[in-house]
Amino acid sequence: MYKNIYLDNAASTVLDERVLDAMLPYLKNSYGNPSSVHQRGKYLKVLIEDARDFISGFLGTKPKEIFFTSGGTEANNFAIKGLAFANLNSGKNHIISSTIEHPAVFDTIKYLEKFGFENDFIKPDNKGFTHADSVSEIITDNTLLVSVMHANNEIGSVNDIKAIAELCKSKNISFHSDTVQSIGKIIFFPKELGLDFMTVSAHKIYGPKGTGLLFVDETANIDKYIHGGGQERDLRGGTENAAGIAGFMKAFELLKSDIISDMSHYKKLKFYCHSELKKSFGDNVIFNSEGDNFLPNIINITFNHNTLEVPQGLLPVRLDLKGIAVSGGSACSSGSLSPSNVLLEIGMDEKTAQSSIRISTGKFNTIDDIDKLISAIKEILKK
Repeated sequence: MYKNIYLDNAASTVLDERVLDAMLPYLKNSYGNPSSVHQRGKYLKVLIEDARDFISGFLGTKPKEIFFTSGGTEANNFAIKGLAFANLNSGKNHIISSTIEHPAVFDTIKYLEKFGFENDFIKPDNKGFTHADSVSEIITDNTLLVSVMHANNEIGSVNDIKAIAELCKSKNISFHSDTVQSIGKIIFFPKELGLDFMTVSAHKIYGPKGTGLLFVDETANIDKYIHGGGQERDLRGGTENAAGIAGFMKAFELLKSDIISDMSHYKKLKFYCHSELKKSFGDNVIFNSEGDNFLPNIINITFNHNTLEVPQGLLPVRLDLKGIAVSGGSACSSGSLSPSNVLLEIGMDEKTAQSSIRISTGKFNTIDDIDKLISAIKEILKK
């Protein structure tokens, strides 16, 4: 039995103690409403705008292009529905995405069918990449939006979203990218990539749950998403989560100073994990996240169920019983023994997909964690 080895950082990261320290004053003492005119309110309003300034500086955007949300799911809904509802009577009612998007994107686009919107979902190649050429083939005169994630949350494939953005710009089509998984794992800037909308979530970068942001390029036309007060420049009503925003800013401050060393650490752990798995299982393990253009922190592997006794869909459960947390796919689409949709979409059969796990490392993981993981897998899988 191993004690609390957490290797599911793609689902959520641990809250950094320095982030918690930054949040505590706003949870304990600064209890005012940021919209109030008195000192207690104004103090929080300054905090929020300071955070907006700092984060926009990190991302290379303008402060007015950053909108705070309750997380990545809301930010995705905000971008897609906000653009759609702003263009209800424009004649543009076609949306393009991929079949392996996060449910917050996929389900939102499907929901818009109720309002007369049509959609096309592109099947990725067998490595999990969505290409600009595939997008180009299905663009129509009525295409309003293309939404393609920067990096896949299960296998870590990093799309060339700059090429897709350039295609969209040449056709006067808006482009949205969910960058929840890629932020902090690779270095990029939304303006340089040519994005109109970009989604980020705090709890993927050692910040608090319930806090995120949407980047909206100043030239983009988007409708109000949550109606209420005039917060977030009258586009997202609701009293701001000041403590969460304080933690979000601190997470970005840490990212600014540590991202190079973090990336190096992820690469080191991934290389070591691959090497040790290969030593232990040889050709009985397949690496689904190996090669160029994959995130350094995601290790998706499949075990040969013909030569090993693989508990179908239950390997993450068996590892959890040993005190090790990994996943079988996206945390946002789990809760059953169904195989990963992403693995099915890249060509796996159901039994093979259910013989797979996702290991996602974080900045607090160690080589020793990897050693214990592999020892535990060897105990579970028998020839």
